[in-house]
Amino acid sequence: MSARRSRKRNHGLTEAERDKSVADQGGVCCICSAAPAAHVDHCHKTGRVRGVLCFSCTAALGQFKDRPDAIRRAAAYVEGIAWKPTLVAPGVYRLPS
Repeated sequence: MSARRSRKRNHGLTEAERDKSVADQGGVCCICSAAPAAHVDHCHKTGRVRGVLCFSCTAALGQFKDRPDAIRRAAAYVEGIAWKPTLVAPGVYRLPS
């Protein structure tokens, strides 16, 4: 099966629609803004297309299993904010917000 037919079947996008999304993003990944946009990204729950990403960013989202909470903690970690829960009672911890 061609990549074009696969993209239409899997994401509901024509090649022209994909190309327009890439052009609307300036040709670069909408996460890192550095690498070429080449992979159609979609929500695995709804199937809705979110944008076009580079290989590394789409792989990263996959590794995080599209979990915004994990992605936010990873960003905080990279920014030097260590993830440390607060003990509020014996055996009860509050997660950082």
